[in-house]
Amino acid sequence: MPVGPGPVALQAEGGLPCVTVGILIGVLVLVLAFLMAYQRYIAGKKPVQHLCDYCGHMVSVVSDCHHAPVRERFLHGICLECKKECRLVCAKCKRPV
Repeated sequence: MPVGPGPVALQAEGGLPCVTVGILIGVLVLVLAFLMAYQRYIAGKKPVQHLCDYCGHMVSVVSDCHHAPVRERFLHGICLECKKECRLVCAKCKRPV
């Protein structure tokens, strides 16, 4: 009655599902990293249209300091002319968006 080979066989069978789960988690992390990079570098470069509350048009926004294009952040932007933080204003009526 050999006792040694029994536990070894059980360990070998349990390893395959762990490897599969590890590979699946690795693939999901790679997909998440790709989506984050896409959002930051590709989708962030596209111009975003905003609805102006005053004139009612879908417009792009400009900076309040130089009326220049902006790199948008959450609730504010960075003026591409002076490189400082600024508020977002409508490109047509120059009122805050």
